[in-house]
Amino acid sequence: MGEWVKLYELAEDEETVRLVQQATLNTEDFGLVPEVALFGSEKWWQAIQEGRIPSHELHGVITGVLMSGHGDWPEFELEAAGEKSRWPRLGPDEFYRVGNEVRVEYVLQKARKHWLGSREQEQVLRIFVKSVDPAPPDSPAPTPSGTAC
Repeated sequence: MGEWVKLYELAEDEETVRLVQQATLNTEDFGLVPEVALFGSEKWWQAIQEGRIPSHELHGVITGVLMSGHGDWPEFELEAAGEKSRWPRLGPDEFYRVGNEVRVEYVLQKARKHWLGSREQEQVLRIFVKSVDPAPPDSPAPTPSGTAC
């Protein structure tokens, strides 16, 4: 069978951590509420390890690969325990294939300002995919409708 491949690790994504911290520290409308600690800081990671910021995990199957928003936001659909949810495609795109097993680890964080839906949002910590092989380099790319070209 396939092996688990780590596609994304927030702790290694210095740019995202920097941008969220900058928005949190320098704006009133953007960024996250630093209830326990500043997003991405050593204290924040420690709070996750100690359970003061609860982490969650979904384990399921990729049921769709699509572009959302204005066709510029790559996402995948995951089905776990009979429920479907959408997550950002982070890391190498070629592993996001319908039918592959996927594991998403995340925490819930409060946005500084309520924009759409809930003020609480999922923040991906890690994404793993179990895959026999990545998609070949010449395979069709997903289109905004979620189907291949």
